Amino acid sequence: MSKSRRRRRSTKSKQRRIAAIVCAILGVMAAGVSLVVQEFGGQGFVPTWSEIYHFFGVAGDAPDAAVVSSGETTVTFLDVGQGDSVLICQDGEFCLIDAGTPDAAEGLVSDLRAAGVEELAYVVMTHPHADHIGSMPEVLAAFPTGMLILPDLTAYEEESAGLERTLDTAADNGVPMYVALDGDTFDLGSGTLTVLQAGEIPQQEGDTIDANNLSLCLRYTAGDFAFVDTGDAEEPVEEQLVAHCGSGLHADLLKAGHHGSNTSNTAAFLDAVSPEIVVASCGLDNEYGHPHAEVVDRVAAVGAEFYRTDQDGAVTVVYEDGAMQVYCTARGADSLAPAA
Repeated sequence: MSKSRRRRRSTKSKQRRIAAIVCAILGVMAAGVSLVVQEFGGQGFVPTWSEIYHFFGVAGDAPDAAVVSSGETTVTFLDVGQGDSVLICQDGEFCLIDAGTPDAAEGLVSDLRAAGVEELAYVVMTHPHADHIGSMPEVLAAFPTGMLILPDLTAYEEESAGLERTLDTAADNGVPMYVALDGDTFDLGSGTLTVLQAGEIPQQEGDTIDANNLSLCLRYTAGDFAFVDTGDAEEPVEEQLVAHCGSGLHADLLKAGHHGSNTSNTAAFLDAVSPEIVVASCGLDNEYGHPHAEVVDRVAAVGAEFYRTDQDGAVTVVYEDGAMQVYCTARGADSLAPAA
């Protein structure tokens, strides 16, 4: 009887050991496969994460490289939670405007690779808040970058470990840094990124400027397509833009200022831009209530479709033959219906 019990215990013990070994082997194999897809996805026979998600019918947060490269121009609003990160693709060249929060680093780098990015012509820091530069060091370390474009930070007196880390990483990786000026232009493929205004224009010498209003205000054009991104610039900057740029603000596509806050996105500014599509980059159930209901109403009043990354996931706008098509990772590809 005792021998029988010992035999049964011995058999169960062996089974547990075998199960543990099998689990360990499967874990190592899964890690190996993940590494291969991460590093070589889209090259040769190795699928991208987007292709794997599609094969298994799983909705992924990453934009699809085939979609990103499908049009004359594409602009992707990456899902980085309560932060900003926008990828412009033109003729196989890429520009990244802002880089989300520190918590988004691993996902952002992965999403950029899934989108087909191997190197970045430009990385733009609109302003030095953590929800815009949090993952910028990891991006600069992961991708060869032609230039880091910066706002004028001489009036920025706040201590920022994220800013210091970003500048150090750029220097360590040999990335040239350039402080943008009003009217600067940067070629991206056959398109042009223009600095409409490099932060708020002080009304008089010695005026202090809120960090949000240091934001570089940008307009990207390629052929008949135009996109405007004003970072977190608020009403005073929008007023100056309307006064100084007038019809030069017009764009087909607009990133909602300051995540869709009612401190930005004034009716006068939206009228001047007169966009067909507006996208708010914001986190699900964020504590600020972004996008604010007033802004959603103002966007509707100018007749624009409205999308938001908290509900739609990564939003890719593809411009081709004079028309825009919208693809949302959270609601399936080829979606044109605006978010509620």
